[in-house]
Amino acid sequence: MKIIDFIFGLGIAFSIFGFLWGIIMFLVNILRRDFKGNREVQDYGLRIVKYFLLVSATANYVVIRPKVGNATSAVPELNELTTIILGVLVLGFYLISKLQRRAMMSQLANNPMFARFSSKIDPKVERFLILGSLIYFALCIQFPDMVNNRVVNWFSESIVNIYNTPVFGWIFAIIAFFFLIRILWDAANVVGALVTGQPINRPNQGGGFGDSEGNPGTNPFDQFRQSQQESDDFVDYEDVTDEEEEGSNESNDVHKLN
Repeated sequence: MKIIDFIFGLGIAFSIFGFLWGIIMFLVNILRRDFKGNREVQDYGLRIVKYFLLVSATANYVVIRPKVGNATSAVPELNELTTIILGVLVLGFYLISKLQRRAMMSQLANNPMFARFSSKIDPKVERFLILGSLIYFALCIQFPDMVNNRVVNWFSESIVNIYNTPVFGWIFAIIAFFFLIRILWDAANVVGALVTGQPINRPNQGGGFGDSEGNPGTNPFDQFRQSQQESDDFVDYEDVTDEEEEGSNESNDVHKLN
């Protein structure tokens, strides 16, 4: 039961942090509206800051357990090893699901009308961001002093405060409940894949890597390969059609001469 409560508590931390970060990004976008520069570099810079604060605040929320009034962290205390393993798994599922949604949105960047509302993704950079975040989380659990500072404490205390606010707390509790269901579903899929000997990243694994027919879906690491295959198939089709039409015309000319 503590494991369920642990995942639920992380869902609260992730959802409220996302709410706070959304407010911060709203203000940042206003300030950088007229700022000229490479938008992709800016986006990745902000994402690095976001992941750093997310992992730091989550580790602070889990280990240091900030207290605001009579309220404290909603995550139950577990031993260090269990906290690291479970926290890394849940955080990994969360970051991968966020990446999948961003991969879907990045497809809009190909349309000039929506390019300003979405950004393209670099699979290699995304891998390093996720892997680095997971390693950093494990280190923060082992060395809590790394995340015991004013900025991180403010985020984790805000999470406690918002969750214990009437109405707002209920809304984020509902979000955390669906987060719990999603994580348990993803975990069940991974366990099922390991038991049956199938690859973990098989189609439709982890909530959106592909469809039921095995076609690549929102996995950003398959998108380029898929587009290349579709492009090659299209070119081959046109060439065959042209050859058939030319052959048909030559045959008609021969019949007319006869």
